Amino acid sequence: MRFGKRAGRALISGALLAVVAACGSETTPARDLPLPGVIKLSDLFIGDFELVGTDGQTVRDDDFQGRIQAIYFGFASCPDVCPLALSRLNAALAELDDAERAQIAPIFITVDPERDTPETLASYLSFAPDFVGLTGSETAIDSAKVNFKVFSAKVPLPDSELDYTVDHSSLFYLIDRDGTPRLALQDHMSPEEIAVVLRRAVAWD
Repeated sequence: MRFGKRAGRALISGALLAVVAACGSETTPARDLPLPGVIKLSDLFIGDFELVGTDGQTVRDDDFQGRIQAIYFGFASCPDVCPLALSRLNAALAELDDAERAQIAPIFITVDPERDTPETLASYLSFAPDFVGLTGSETAIDSAKVNFKVFSAKVPLPDSELDYTVDHSSLFYLIDRDGTPRLALQDHMSPEEIAVVLRRAVAWD
């Protein structure tokens, strides 16, 4: 059965949020969840990955220890959801001062390693040079997706030169300085709202 793109994304987001909600803690203090769209993650979420950067070198989650990671999973030929989400995150980072931004590593991990080579990601992320673009083998990408509970699936496009698109969950994951996933932010949050959460993340112990 085929769903429309909007309906498909709604089903994906709903399914993922149901998993996250089921894993969440009922004792989370309200101050840790300052805005609608902020989701507390359980210890079922793992921040491990070993992928390839835009320079062709291996990049591991350990490389970002001591900084707050803001991770988004998407793909370079995404027509609408990914560009809008990344522009919101980029605008949120622009709301921070230099000292705050220096403590955050914005990371884009592809869910389409077949097409998203290091060179493709370097070109795609040229609008935001602070972003780290990561790709890798299908096995390595699948491992990262499992760790972050990310859904993605190819959808054939028989009448398009692209051949296929990729439906995927769309969340920003915030990882603390020790590499532990702490929060997920829904992609409809405004840059100003995202910036509020990023400032709080910088102050995490």
